[in-house]
Amino acid sequence: MQLLGQLQVEVENFVLRVAAEFSSRKEQLVFLINNYDMMLGVLMERAADDSKEVESFQQLLNARTQEFIEELLSPPFGGLVAFVKEAEALIERGQAERLRGEEARVTQLIRGFGSSWKSSVESLSQDVMRSFTNFRNGTSIIQGALTQLIQLYHRFHRVLSQPQLRALPARAELINIHHLMVELKKHKPNF
Repeated sequence: MQLLGQLQVEVENFVLRVAAEFSSRKEQLVFLINNYDMMLGVLMERAADDSKEVESFQQLLNARTQEFIEELLSPPFGGLVAFVKEAEALIERGQAERLRGEEARVTQLIRGFGSSWKSSVESLSQDVMRSFTNFRNGTSIIQGALTQLIQLYHRFHRVLSQPQLRALPARAELINIHHLMVELKKHKPNF
């Protein structure tokens, strides 16, 4: 049993070394996710679902998948992510008054999101389906990304409901959350 554990560590290290050959973090993550998924499939054919080995690769797969989702959402929605995190931190520290100086930034975020979210979601959806050999895994990643996007946009709405930003004229241009959810469901891959 010790030899099997040692072999698993060596396989993990080998996969990490090969992944390091890719120049972008996104390509590295695609490689790692595809390989962890494949190894997990092989292990699950031979081992119990709750075995230490299966659990170990499942944790690696989940961690890299979450990291990939963040990497995927960063280019089109990174500005929104950064603003929401900063604004929530200010609100939590009782410094929501400092949001008053962010009107121009918020207006730009609202307009940018409104004009590009559909094409960004379409692009990331296609990117995921091209990148992953396992359709089920790709579908799960798309769902995770879309769920995270909805949660982010909901948090953005909550920040904009603060008294300091409530009167902002650009709020009228916000995409309705329900409308966003309906549109995003169209990107849910079907079997």
